Amino acid sequence: MSDQVNHSIAGSWLGKYGYQDDSDGSTFEAVFLESRGYIEGSILDDCSLGEAFVTGTFVYPNISFTKKYRKPGLEPVEYRGQMSADGQSLLGIWSIKSQREGFFDNRGTWTAFRDGTENAFPIKTLRKELLAQSGA
Repeated sequence: MSDQVNHSIAGSWLGKYGYQDDSDGSTFEAVFLESRGYIEGSILDDCSLGEAFVTGTFVYPNISFTKKYRKPGLEPVEYRGQMSADGQSLLGIWSIKSQREGFFDNRGTWTAFRDGTENAFPIKTLRKELLAQSGA
């Protein structure tokens, strides 16, 4: 009997995002719902940014979504990434395009794992490669 691979994005995920300056970043909890290639859900950052809603698309292995915080005045964050072959982890880049004068665009890397799985991606090792690919 072979194990089936779960390539659905639906469910609970634990993750971390970092900044292009290689700072420590922040961790988050995410819950995604999926229907016919569209996703929605929520993310709770462990820092002062708090809760955000997400909408986007997922067609294995590619995920793309926008995170919009509940707090007023915060810019939306665009996420792009891919699911691993075993369906247990996600890895990608995020970016913020500031619409406000005097504020700068920002970007970095992110990774997430199904709630209850071991950390499989060495994010610090992959950060430079991902940022180079994104033109950062």
